[in-house]
Amino acid sequence: MNRITQRQFIFHPVTVLVVSMIAAASFALFITLLFDGDLRWFLLYYFAPIGIPFVAFLFDRAEQYELTSIASWALDLVVLIFALTRAFIRLPLISGHALFLTYCLLTSRSKIARITAALVLLQVVYLKLLVTHDTALFGGVIAGCLAALLYRRISPAKINVQIESGL
Repeated sequence: MNRITQRQFIFHPVTVLVVSMIAAASFALFITLLFDGDLRWFLLYYFAPIGIPFVAFLFDRAEQYELTSIASWALDLVVLIFALTRAFIRLPLISGHALFLTYCLLTSRSKIARITAALVLLQVVYLKLLVTHDTALFGGVIAGCLAALLYRRISPAKINVQIESGL
């Protein structure tokens, strides 16, 4: 009889996706209850979707905890802090959404994290280029690519092999 371990259950793609969707739905409910008007809609269509790849990214990093170097963790923290700071402080030239989603897409080993990051990044590209005409998208993508390149250089070889093979 094949028994699934607790670790396999926690990091199973279905578990990761369900938890990520519950987190995003909870955030959307919170927004719906606390905000109204244009702000509510903006928060729902722009901030709630990023919760799915964000939670999947956290699962990805937790799953690889033992293999990750302190330098990799520090870079993750810098990227996350900068991307989250952009939600509260308007800094020119770099989109926090584009930065995080590009970094997540290029450094995550989890297919759920990569797929959801790609989907939400497509939404961000559409909103930034066609709706708000915000060129900070390009700065965010460039910064995300540079951070991902640095992540690959400082990460242990085992992690880089997993990223490249799509595991």
